[in-house]
Amino acid sequence: MIKNYLLILLLISPFYSTQAQNINLSEEEVLKTLCHTWSLSFASIKGKPIQIDLDFKVQFNNDYSYFLVSNPENPGKWMYNKQGKYIELKTNNRTARITSLNKKELIFIEMDIDEHQRATPQNSQFHFIRNE
Repeated sequence: MIKNYLLILLLISPFYSTQAQNINLSEEEVLKTLCHTWSLSFASIKGKPIQIDLDFKVQFNNDYSYFLVSNPENPGKWMYNKQGKYIELKTNNRTARITSLNKKELIFIEMDIDEHQRATPQNSQFHFIRNE
């Protein structure tokens, strides 16, 4: 049940950061930093960390694609928005954002998008660590 919930959130739900968007890297640095396999470390709901005991991995590629390691047949596309300081992800006509990225961690924060394309932060945040 939790695995299905996380899969839906990661592939279908939009994400956004309630913190300042802080990806201040060149395009080359983003490629070097992001294009690896990342494992879900933990999530938090309403600011309270919850441990996830699932092997949930996402692979980002230099061709600006990404996919769940458990579902490589359904890839998405990513794009770095340097001016907006975030990475935009698109899968199944939905949009998500990575708003924090460094060599060890990336963070998604869930968003609801209404019919007027206004984004409202949700209470879920997902932390991924980079696999070496």
